[in-house]
Amino acid sequence: MLLIRKPKLLLLLITFVCLSLHCKKEEPQKEEDKLPPLTTEGKQTFGCLMNGKAWPDSYYFDFGSSGYGKGIFELDFYTQDPSTGNPDEEVSINIAYKIFGPGHYVIPFGSNLMKTNFVVDYRNTVYQSTITPDLYAVLDLTKLDTINHVMAGTFEFTIFNEFNWKSLNVTKGRFDFKYLP
Repeated sequence: MLLIRKPKLLLLLITFVCLSLHCKKEEPQKEEDKLPPLTTEGKQTFGCLMNGKAWPDSYYFDFGSSGYGKGIFELDFYTQDPSTGNPDEEVSINIAYKIFGPGHYVIPFGSNLMKTNFVVDYRNTVYQSTITPDLYAVLDLTKLDTINHVMAGTFEFTIFNEFNWKSLNVTKGRFDFKYLP
């Protein structure tokens, strides 16, 4: 009854209710949503989750010496310090042989069967596959076009730091780029 006799109060209450219905809290963006889409056209993209956090987290990046030739697969990707242009953080994957086309590859660390070296310099700590002998990486190569020089795929692995034995869990890794022959 009080609201009917006081139309200004009724209008204020209706306005408040309408505003509260339209004001939603924005949900935080999921880390995986920060990664580039999975593509296979040579779009010069790279990204992964490092211990659950999207990487790279800057626009200053380069593909380094990434490429493919005669079964040797190399992915070298690094961020640059924006003020100096020097490399800052890096993901380096080198598989010396046995990659000859698209497919699912399980790459054991510490094995002589596949000469591998996975190195990640992340947050001022270096992690290496050479000290991680009982684990492996998974590489799903979705495209390997040696005519147009396009490589695309996904990867994941866990490696350790040799000084403090901290682990780095790299998941949801993806890349799509044109490489130099």
